[in-house]
Amino acid sequence: MIPRRLTFGLPALYGAVHLCVDLTTVSSVFVAGRQLDQGWLTPFALILAYDIAAFALQFPLGLVLDRWRLARAALLSGLALCGVAALSVAVSPWATLVAAGLGNALFHVGAGSLVLQHSRGLAAPAGLFVAPGAVGLALGLAWGRGWETPSWPLALVMAVSIALVAWWRVPDETPREGRVLPANLPWGAALLVLGLLLLSVTVRSFVGFAAPFDTPRTLVIALGLPAAAFTGKLLGGFASDRWGWLETGVGVLLLSAPLIAFGGGTPWALILGLLLFQATMPVTLVAMFRLFPRNPATAFGLPCFALILGALPTFWPEGQGFYSANLFLALILVSAVAVFAALVRLGIGRGYRPAVSGASPVATAEKP
Repeated sequence: MIPRRLTFGLPALYGAVHLCVDLTTVSSVFVAGRQLDQGWLTPFALILAYDIAAFALQFPLGLVLDRWRLARAALLSGLALCGVAALSVAVSPWATLVAAGLGNALFHVGAGSLVLQHSRGLAAPAGLFVAPGAVGLALGLAWGRGWETPSWPLALVMAVSIALVAWWRVPDETPREGRVLPANLPWGAALLVLGLLLLSVTVRSFVGFAAPFDTPRTLVIALGLPAAAFTGKLLGGFASDRWGWLETGVGVLLLSAPLIAFGGGTPWALILGLLLFQATMPVTLVAMFRLFPRNPATAFGLPCFALILGALPTFWPEGQGFYSANLFLALILVSAVAVFAALVRLGIGRGYRPAVSGASPVATAEKP
């Protein structure tokens, strides 16, 4: 039996730490980038390398963590490296890049693995953990772009985070399989579901970054976009567990499509549309875990790899030439179809709400 305090208390704590981690690493990289002038190694290159490292590394790291049950060690090591990133800003942009990228990746995949393991099959814990990252990202961008403050307070926050995480000891229940195995599906069907889920995540990343392009950068947008991402991800998990994964995961995408595609640059329409659009995140994440219940760290790392793939085209001005209302509408509808097909193939039909039995999905996966 998994105690309720682990199911909801653990992701709440890790979510607060998640905010601090993203604040620390993003601000450190941006401050280091402002100090950089080394020819080809521009601030843009440094930030791009950080984003790739922080997200793309989570998949291979997840494979290692699942093989050796290293989720807790990765979580603590990641926090320590994030503290190093804050302190190394004045020393070397390279040191900041390596420490921030690797530390962020280790924290996310380690903490994400433990949250999924103790979620009792619910979607809400995933939202509790992931949602605060949107606020941390926004604060990190503000800090790194304009604030001239010492870095030691961020290192101190990381030290406090390490103490809290170390105090609350959580068992790593990853089965010692040594390989990635899908649950109750042949590999062909599993790869199809995997592709559909990754397609949905890639679309969410691309549209989430690209949709605000034509909207004037007012204070409402500056505050509303991270608030929408936070609220959507947080409430999406609870709504899914209450009204059904299929209804919520697909319904929020369909409701968001006209608001995002045809909002005409209206701030309230964009903010509401992105709030609904992000609400599908907990469902896609726990569906990935349902697909690979023996591999929680890998299940968390795979969508993060898709996130950076979707975001990359938005980093260059040339990619903005493809932005259009029709493109956003088509992509969101494709994403809705992908989520629907993936959930149905996983055996999640209308009205599905996970039964909270208290049994560990990971432990259950060990049974023949």
